[in-house]
Amino acid sequence: MRERDLLENIFARNATLPGRITIPPGDDMGAVRINGQDVLVTVDQVIDTIHFNIAHNTMRAIGRKAITRNLSDVAAMAAQPLGAVAAACLPANFSSADADDLVDAMRETGLVYDCPLFGGDVAVGGDRLIITVTVLAHANEYPPVLRRGAQPGDAIYVTGELGGSYERPEDDAHHMAFEPRLSLAQSLVQGFEVHAMIDVSDGLARDVGHICRASEVHGRLREDLLPLRDDARGRAARLGCPAWQCALADGEDYELCFTAPSSTSLPDQLDGVQITRVGECVPTDGGPTVILQTTDGDARGVDHLGWEHHAQ
Repeated sequence: MRERDLLENIFARNATLPGRITIPPGDDMGAVRINGQDVLVTVDQVIDTIHFNIAHNTMRAIGRKAITRNLSDVAAMAAQPLGAVAAACLPANFSSADADDLVDAMRETGLVYDCPLFGGDVAVGGDRLIITVTVLAHANEYPPVLRRGAQPGDAIYVTGELGGSYERPEDDAHHMAFEPRLSLAQSLVQGFEVHAMIDVSDGLARDVGHICRASEVHGRLREDLLPLRDDARGRAARLGCPAWQCALADGEDYELCFTAPSSTSLPDQLDGVQITRVGECVPTDGGPTVILQTTDGDARGVDHLGWEHHAQ
């Protein structure tokens, strides 16, 4: 099983959903209309040894990430969180003290972002900690930003820096301590024309590809413009690969990637966060969905880069 194949199978059935589903599968959040109002919903999970490592990370850091990982999806839609529910499968040897620390961290993190944790479920079994969080959200005066709005000629932007997020296991590593870009997303839609947006969790190449396929455009990225995290350079040196590969493939960045008209004048920073133009959208041409223009003049398809779940 490949994740992309499974998702395409799900997306193919979107037309069969009832009319109250106003945003079907295929975006960072779905939406259902209730009494004339759209409620946005996202669900995600964190699993020991995949999204964190219980041998290296504290319950406080794990609980925080379980919430903020979902809030990154909320930011990608330029929405505002309403609240969260969570389900956890605890290992059989999990202590009461660890359970209390985990729940306290999730509750406190939710309150920081005005996303109170108000329900859930707990089971015990297996040998790995698994936490699943569902967040409800709503749009303010601006409609949710979807993946399918990019247009040929749009510039492609990213926030922050990319790559090497998972290079270090400590609590202060980026993938554990990132800041969901909720307020930045609001500033973007309030001050600028944003056509499409996604959070960068699977690697920039794959996530730009999601926007391009949904919008029926292709993306061209430039190596010399990619904002690299120091950990990306360190990881590239350790693996013996070019640093751009880490920026495009590593994932767990939880930054925003968005498109806007090329004529838009965006600042280098917004709300104290770096904004970088990294490429442009072009008409589809039958070639790779995402192309990287390297500094040596090569143009290569990078569709294959990024995180994807695989199973036998």
